[in-house]
Amino acid sequence: MAIRNFGRGARVARPWKPLTGTIVLRPAARLLGADSAQVSRWTARTEPVGAEMGRRIVDLHDVLTRILRIFNRDTAALWLVGSEPLLGGARPIDVLAMEGAARLIRAIDGIAEGAFA
Repeated sequence: MAIRNFGRGARVARPWKPLTGTIVLRPAARLLGADSAQVSRWTARTEPVGAEMGRRIVDLHDVLTRILRIFNRDTAALWLVGSEPLLGGARPIDVLAMEGAARLIRAIDGIAEGAFA
């Protein structure tokens, strides 16, 4: 384990561990806040993807692409719905829904570089 000194004392880096249980990634429609019928209409091109939903799709793609470079699929799914110290204890999926991808991407980059809160 790496030890970092922050001036007043040393902290031991701990890898992120999921609490318990198994979580399966829900279909992307649920993560985006869309229902499956709407996704079917997009696929059939009977309904266009709106600007806001387009932003959500791009943000989700960016976040999933980055986190899957670090964690396997099951761990990434748990990370999305777990408490993340680099986000002040917030759930990544909630931050994504409320603020977009920017904070998550910074947190993921921090995780990749070995940062911890």
